[in-house]
Amino acid sequence: MLALAAGAQAGQATGKVDSAARHGDVPVIQAVRCSEPIRIDGRLDDGAWQRALPATAFRQIDPKEGEPASERTEMRVVYDDEALYVGFRLFDGEPKRIMRRLSRRDDDSDADFVKLFLDPRLDHQTGAIFLVTAAGVQADAVLFNDSWDDSSWDAVWESAVSVDEEGWSAELKIPFSQLRFSSGAAQTWGINAARFIQRKNETDWLELVPKKESGIASRMAHVTALDGLRPRRALSVLPYAVARSEHVTAAPGDPFNDGSRQFGGFGADLKYGITTNLTLDATINPDFGQVEVDPAVVNLSQFETFFEERRPFFIEGSQIFSNFGRNGANNFWGFNRSEPNLFYSRRIGRNPQGEAEADFVDRSSATTILGAGKVSGKTASGWSLGLLEAVTGKEFARTASLARRDRVLVEPTTNYMVGRAHRDFGGGRAGLGLLGTSVLRSEGTPALHEELVQRAHVFGVDGYRFLDAKKDWVVTGRLAFSRLAGSVSAIRRVQESAQHNFQRPDSDEPRLDGQDSMDGWTGSINLNRNSGNLQMNAALWATSPGFESNDLGFNFQSDRWGGHVVGTWRKTNPDRLTRRRSLSVGKSYTLNYDGDRQHDGMFAFANGQLRNYWNFGLNAFQFFTVQRDNLTRGGPSAENPRSHSEGFWFETDNRKRVTANVEVFHERSRDGASFLGNWLNVKLKPSSGLSLQFGPSFRKPRATAQWVGGFEDATAAATYGSRYVFANLRQTEVVMTTRINWILSPRLSLQVYAQPLISSGDYTVFKEFLTPRRFEFARYGVDRGTIAYDADAREYRVDPDGSGPAPAFTFGSPDFNFKSLRLNAVFRWEWRLGSTLYVVWTQNRTSDVNPGTFEFRRDVSDLFGANPDDVFLVKFSYRLGR
Repeated sequence: MLALAAGAQAGQATGKVDSAARHGDVPVIQAVRCSEPIRIDGRLDDGAWQRALPATAFRQIDPKEGEPASERTEMRVVYDDEALYVGFRLFDGEPKRIMRRLSRRDDDSDADFVKLFLDPRLDHQTGAIFLVTAAGVQADAVLFNDSWDDSSWDAVWESAVSVDEEGWSAELKIPFSQLRFSSGAAQTWGINAARFIQRKNETDWLELVPKKESGIASRMAHVTALDGLRPRRALSVLPYAVARSEHVTAAPGDPFNDGSRQFGGFGADLKYGITTNLTLDATINPDFGQVEVDPAVVNLSQFETFFEERRPFFIEGSQIFSNFGRNGANNFWGFNRSEPNLFYSRRIGRNPQGEAEADFVDRSSATTILGAGKVSGKTASGWSLGLLEAVTGKEFARTASLARRDRVLVEPTTNYMVGRAHRDFGGGRAGLGLLGTSVLRSEGTPALHEELVQRAHVFGVDGYRFLDAKKDWVVTGRLAFSRLAGSVSAIRRVQESAQHNFQRPDSDEPRLDGQDSMDGWTGSINLNRNSGNLQMNAALWATSPGFESNDLGFNFQSDRWGGHVVGTWRKTNPDRLTRRRSLSVGKSYTLNYDGDRQHDGMFAFANGQLRNYWNFGLNAFQFFTVQRDNLTRGGPSAENPRSHSEGFWFETDNRKRVTANVEVFHERSRDGASFLGNWLNVKLKPSSGLSLQFGPSFRKPRATAQWVGGFEDATAAATYGSRYVFANLRQTEVVMTTRINWILSPRLSLQVYAQPLISSGDYTVFKEFLTPRRFEFARYGVDRGTIAYDADAREYRVDPDGSGPAPAFTFGSPDFNFKSLRLNAVFRWEWRLGSTLYVVWTQNRTSDVNPGTFEFRRDVSDLFGANPDDVFLVKFSYRLGR
């Protein structure tokens, strides 16, 4: 990949103006070179601004598409050897009503703002976005796939704003070291700008993109007369120091925890421009203590919970890896689409996977990342390149039993690698790319060798092709192969996992093969209509039984194939009731490789915006009777009864001081199972710098076949030598997600996140699965056998056939009452451009008393009476470089 990048760099040429031929006539703005310094103070009074001709032809996209902007906007562009300067004069007939609400960087500020779009490569596919609000808050993002953006990118740039009796002004200084472009005597860049007037809910664009069409990078104006520009290679080092104090609940006699522990550490992040278009990001001993904690969840399924990546090093620039198979099209519908993620960065630094058993165990909740590096960028010849390498160290768990202490290896040294290359052809009319991942683990102990795969590789190819000159219709596709290698037992563990269930006794062909490797593939093809009143998305996809990407990806389910078609009608012009509205209708299927339908559904979505700027949506689903090959978790397939669901949501005008979002969803199955969910989100904005958000939610699932356990029994011939036990489940769950944002200035803020959760489950009517491929059960103690409960031991004893030959078995009561409080408070001060001080407090409380019953007041009292685990952290960083 690096050799390819070097060759591409050698062949770079200055971008030429070819939009007139391919994209029609566009506005042209002439930039002015300045020789005197420009003060970034929010006032356009420097001489260079007076010499620059303004662009003023802004038009509305909302509320009156295509009409001239209601307020005059002027944009000027100047530059020197170091930076691009963009000045905006934003006239306003009511300057006292300019909304100047504060927010943290990159957050939705609900304020007047101006947004700048740049395409320095003039490739009509990628670019950068810079936003400044009337309160001086910055936001930035990278632009990719023509119309998608990723706000995880944080450039280092300057801006200032000022308000006067005629409106407000904004000055932006964007160093060339933060942009990617080619050298050239005379250059033309893509440029566009958008202004939002909050009180009018009006958005004005310099180069308008109609609502019925798509594209941003391909629909820009041009800025010319950029003469003699030389790209600047970014170079910055961000060393940091961190101090951490933990005060956690200690178990009596725990030799590893007396209730208080202190830690210290240091590390550094590096950003370096290898070439003018390729950047190296590296980190040594990274610390992510300032990152918001994951929410608590109660997961009763056999599948892993997916959590979003929040760590800055991994999310910045991640779009180059995450867009595999998603270039060209602007939407991809799902609906039980078992299409694995090939790269899931949270696998790097994951929880140690090895076992350590003793009376007392002290183990880390994450593996240590010794170092990581990332090369990314896009060359002028069209190659998007990304290469990420990370190494995690050995992790040991300390154990103690009686007088014996030991150290047990629970995670070996591991190397993670992902590489990506993609090229656009014909001005973005087609593209082809590659992606590969590799995980290599050291041998470790014999126990770990038997548990963990030693080598895991995935390789894929993707591409897209527009079928018409207007870029309305596009075909996208992807194909990937995986290979695992390790011990026979490690491979068997993967084959018997919930994603594969190779041990299913009723499969058409046995798949457990006793090999030390496993291979598989996954692929899809999509047809999209991206523009117009009538849009469409159709897909065919498949994931073979042996495909596996969970070592460095996220594989939801293998052994699936299927397809769907969705048609969307939308009307963007206002009528007497609404400002816009749309309706989507679709059909979807999913099958396994035995040919059994696992999903068969129809659905409809309607949404719109009322004249008062309230948004609403309605949805309905109909699911038909199919088979479910994972209900018995590795046992025979069972029938999945038909069901239906319906829901609605609405949200009030988000510009108001008090806003609300309400969602109600209900599902009911023919067997009597049901689900009721209600979500409410209220946001209060009492001042320009303070916002409070409360999100209570209530979930009430009712299951008639909730998994309890599987028990081997040779007399259970009808179910292949095992008994599969289920129960009715009455679950009640209440969550209150709370956020407080107190913004003292664009660089000084306090954020508080709190999530109390109470979830109880009452299991009743224990029963045995009777007949493969049917939804039939026999209740213990009623239809067959006996069941008894030992309250002291909290254990059930079942004799499945009374006086018959079947052996009795026992299992613990599955009733639960899980209560959790997760709190995270982060004080952030960007005391110098790019240099930050964090002070963080994290608290965690849990309680599991009173299983099987739900009493709100009692459970709240139990939760806040539980002993807290507190973590305090101070992190200081200092940016060096340009």
